[in-house]
Amino acid sequence: MKKIFFILLGFSFFALSANLDELKKEGRDGNIDALIRLGYIYETGSGVKADLQKAIRYYRQAAELGSEDAKLALALLDLHSKINTKVVSLSNSVVIKGENKLTYKLSVSDLKNVLKRAKEGDKDAFFTLATIYDNGYGDIKADKERALALYKKAAKLGSNKAKSILLLKQSQK
Repeated sequence: MKKIFFILLGFSFFALSANLDELKKEGRDGNIDALIRLGYIYETGSGVKADLQKAIRYYRQAAELGSEDAKLALALLDLHSKINTKVVSLSNSVVIKGENKLTYKLSVSDLKNVLKRAKEGDKDAFFTLATIYDNGYGDIKADKERALALYKKAAKLGSNKAKSILLLKQSQK
């Protein structure tokens, strides 16, 4: 039984290795999807040793080729890095400007949870991150371009709030 397990394990490793080599070749040829998949593989350590520098390199290549998903992946990694290196203070306020001012307090653990949910594709988490970048968040400066990309991602995932914000922003141009 152990022999069969190790044979299957060896075959799985060979298949992953061959697939990884093919993805790398496609990435060198400028295939954006392959570059994003490589970034994700190295970010999460899926079948390889996790390597954030390699993940960033692949995401950056895809972003330079125009991938909005790669730009978002880089933004999430950047925010994750800031949280882990305590660049973001423990208690911050999100102030949403409008007719009425809304202040919402988030702790670092709240922000880590939002970031984790965004990486899992949660539309509300993307909307929350968009709001943070739209208005600024404690030590995180407002970044309208990043906010717009996050709103678009949230809308694409089905967030009606994000769709409304995008329509509002479009009408203000």
